[in-house]
Amino acid sequence: MGMLAQSNDDKTAPLIVVIEDEAIVLAGYQMLFESWGYRVVAAPSTEDAMKALREGQHCPDFILADYRLKEGNTGTEAIQTLRSAFGAAIPGVLVTGDTAVDRLRHAAASGLPILHKPVNGRQLLDILQRSLGAAA
Repeated sequence: MGMLAQSNDDKTAPLIVVIEDEAIVLAGYQMLFESWGYRVVAAPSTEDAMKALREGQHCPDFILADYRLKEGNTGTEAIQTLRSAFGAAIPGVLVTGDTAVDRLRHAAASGLPILHKPVNGRQLLDILQRSLGAAA
C-alpha cells in the first residue's frame, strides 16, 4: 500500500536504499539523494526494499533506515536483513525522531551512525560520502 520507487538513470551511480514508512518523508529522501546524483530504491518496509532489489539484482551501496518502522520493526533490523541477504557489510545510517532513552540506547548499540529528525542534509551527505569513500 505504500510508495515504492526506484530511479534508474545512471547505472554507475551508487545505489542508496531508503526504508521509511512515512510516504512524504520517503519521497523527500528520494529527491534529496537523486539531486546528489545517486540511484535510489525508496521503500516503506524491509520487505518492499528486498523485493525491489531482487528484481533489479543489485546490492545497495548504502542504506538509510528510519529507526522505528511499522509493525514494531526497526531500522537496525532492516539494515541487518539487507546485509545478510547480500552477504556484505553495507554501510548505513539510522534516522530517528525518538527521544526515549531506551530506544536511543538500543539504536546506539547497533554501532550505526544515528541522525536525529529533522535530518540535516549536510550531515547526511557527509556520512554518505565517508561511507562510500568518494565525493558525490
